[in-house]
Amino acid sequence: MKAVVRVWTANLNAGNNAAEARLFSLPALISLMEGPYGCWCLTRAQVAQLHGQLLCSGKIVSIKVRGRYATAVFRLGDRETSKCDAPPGALLGVRFTIVRGKITGWQEVWYKPPGRPVIYARLPPAR
Repeated sequence: MKAVVRVWTANLNAGNNAAEARLFSLPALISLMEGPYGCWCLTRAQVAQLHGQLLCSGKIVSIKVRGRYATAVFRLGDRETSKCDAPPGALLGVRFTIVRGKITGWQEVWYKPPGRPVIYARLPPAR
């Protein structure tokens, strides 16, 4: 499972959205924390399109596996094709649901370092 997360990350950082899409089993649920963004993706093209909209690259800080879930923490940075919209050094948690070596779900989650307050990877929407 960790290998799937590492391959996904390498493809994200290389800007290879089509390769990222091939890691998913369809249909796949992709859920972004900020706003009403996400996809109940029925095609690889939809998965690739959503990944193309991700502004940040990620460097893996940690991966924890429990059952069919792999939760990874990433330090965000600029992608080759876009400037990251998160503050410098921001951390983001992503929970991957992986079944038979394929991603069936991808969900941004809050990250809380042990003994510290929650780190908000992205600024909350203005009210």
